[in-house]
Amino acid sequence: MTQKYWDKLHTGKFDGDWASKPSQFAEYAVNFFPKTGKILEIGTGKGGDANFFQSLGYEVVATDFSAEALKIAKESFKDIKFVNLDTSQGLPFEDKNFDVVYSQMALHYFDRQTTAKIFKDIHRVLKSNGIFATMTNTMDDPEKEASDYVELEPDFYKNTKKDIVKRYFSIKSMQNFTKDLFEVIVIDNKGEVYYKDIKTLIRFIGKNI
Repeated sequence: MTQKYWDKLHTGKFDGDWASKPSQFAEYAVNFFPKTGKILEIGTGKGGDANFFQSLGYEVVATDFSAEALKIAKESFKDIKFVNLDTSQGLPFEDKNFDVVYSQMALHYFDRQTTAKIFKDIHRVLKSNGIFATMTNTMDDPEKEASDYVELEPDFYKNTKKDIVKRYFSIKSMQNFTKDLFEVIVIDNKGEVYYKDIKTLIRFIGKNI
């Protein structure tokens, strides 16, 4: 999956008014956050959720793989620290550095080994009792049944037409990735986003063990 693909996407499909405002998941998940603290956002896009969290008084570090998305975010929200980052290569932050790690629709692009490594890295950078909140693609999504989708490993597919890969989570697979790392607060399939006509996205909110 190339940065060029994401740069193009953020100037096309993701070029809507909703992209710079808080997501439904951000407005839901913040109810489980500590009242103050430092948030790491993985996959900020154009920064709508990062700006929402900062407006509530949180210190925010927001990362994204797309340089184009971050360029737009920096122009819109000048007081937030934005970092161009490939999450699969590790999180370049100290241990126990954040009160919250938040990621909306950005952690479902990796094979099983890489996904497990990322979740462990999130655990590492969270403070004790810190909160991890993420929403991901769902196995209920019909797009994975399209003829141009090839299953590479269980729940992990390649779109041969676009040359991108995606993981489709279930409640069970999310439990498997988060067990022994986080105490479950919320895990369900009731998530939704503005740009996708599906309401069974996987939501997970947990406390760092």
